[in-house]
Amino acid sequence: MNLTRVIARNTSIHFVGKGISLFLMLASFALIARYLGQLGFGQFTTVMAYLQVFAIFSDMGLYMIFITMLSQKTEDETQLVGNFFTFRIIASIVVLLIGMVIAYFIPQYTYVIKLGIAVTALSFLFGSLIQLFTGFFQKKLKMTYVVYAEVIGRVCLVGLIIGIIWLKLGLLSILSAVVISGFIIFLLLFMFVYKFIPVSLQFDLSLWRTILKKTWPVGLSIILTTIYFKGDTIILSLFRPFEEVGIYGAAYRILEALIMFPPIFMGLVLAPLAHAWAKKDMSRFKRIYQKSFDFFIILILPLVVGTLFLAKPLMILIAGNEFAISAGPLKVLVFATAFIFLGSLTTYTIIALEKQKIMLKFYIVAAMIALVGYLIFIPKYSYWGAAYMTIIAEFLVTAPAIFIIWRTTRILPSFQIFIKALFASLIMGVALYLFSGAHLLLLILLSIIVYFVFLYVFGGLSLKTIKEIVKA
Repeated sequence: MNLTRVIARNTSIHFVGKGISLFLMLASFALIARYLGQLGFGQFTTVMAYLQVFAIFSDMGLYMIFITMLSQKTEDETQLVGNFFTFRIIASIVVLLIGMVIAYFIPQYTYVIKLGIAVTALSFLFGSLIQLFTGFFQKKLKMTYVVYAEVIGRVCLVGLIIGIIWLKLGLLSILSAVVISGFIIFLLLFMFVYKFIPVSLQFDLSLWRTILKKTWPVGLSIILTTIYFKGDTIILSLFRPFEEVGIYGAAYRILEALIMFPPIFMGLVLAPLAHAWAKKDMSRFKRIYQKSFDFFIILILPLVVGTLFLAKPLMILIAGNEFAISAGPLKVLVFATAFIFLGSLTTYTIIALEKQKIMLKFYIVAAMIALVGYLIFIPKYSYWGAAYMTIIAEFLVTAPAIFIIWRTTRILPSFQIFIKALFASLIMGVALYLFSGAHLLLLILLSIIVYFVFLYVFGGLSLKTIKEIVKA
């Protein structure tokens, strides 16, 4: 089976799984938002966003370095997994404990939020280990195991939330359900990985030094990225009422659902991309890079256009009338989503090229500008300031990354597919405008049909490509 078909098959498996998982996640979001309302959902969002910051700090880029080291096969696989497993447990516990202590001294956070942070920290410990095991199966191209675990965990979460709402147990019980769901996914993946290799705690300090040497530039860049990716919600929670955090958080949940997909694809592409660069096979490297770029463009453009037309009915359908106001920030955040899609491609490519250190200065600049912008505009303009600054920050990282890739490889992606996808998206937008009075689900179906029909007509999606994907 050729590379394209292998990647297509495993991406398809993971996409189907993520599609089911996404549906269950949106179901959980809908239940929680409708149950808690703007205030309660604002508190829920604050807890989750706060812990996500520290969880990302503890990751330090270990996920991407783990995939790279697995693909290079420079270490024994069992030893590598065991040491990464141990390293992530220790790093996550230390960083999350620091986060809990800091939260205790934040005066704006109520007792409920501080207790919620303490309870939910376990979920992010499990999440760190889940990501490690996902990387293992991505390398093995065995994503079915990840799909099973995630779907079972999400189903359990939805069931627990329904029971909590029925019993009226409140916010802390919702957060406890998130922890239980994370533990179930972790336990299942642990057992699945054990079928391939014995997972145990290992302390090879020499290997740890190698890991740290490789990961610190990526880790620092991820920490800087987190400042502008999650800093907006944290600063919003410090300066504005929790109701506004809930409004912004509801829109942000849609963004988070959308950006689940780029890392799935790039996690599968990273190994062959890094291998092609290591072997100086520029033809293969360019082909993988171009196909990845085209894939993201085909997804990004209709996503942006469709959201501009469907944001309000989408928010009402998912979160209820109380969150119709979230459509405003969602229309802004979708442009940030576009940059995040492309940023995922450039970030993973930079890692394949081992140019992480060069990107650090750009991450520092973007983080500083975003942080200053958040502190200036959020107190005055609330979630509008947060949303627009997020777009600026994402652009400030993506643009220089594209330049560094070009300077290193002398490869720039072709924009032929971009132009064709753009015209197809604009025609889709006209169709949505003309039939704006129809039901949301019919509009979504209409937009998909119109977009892909015209993309095919313009030659942006060939019959050969469709047959190859179907075969895979």
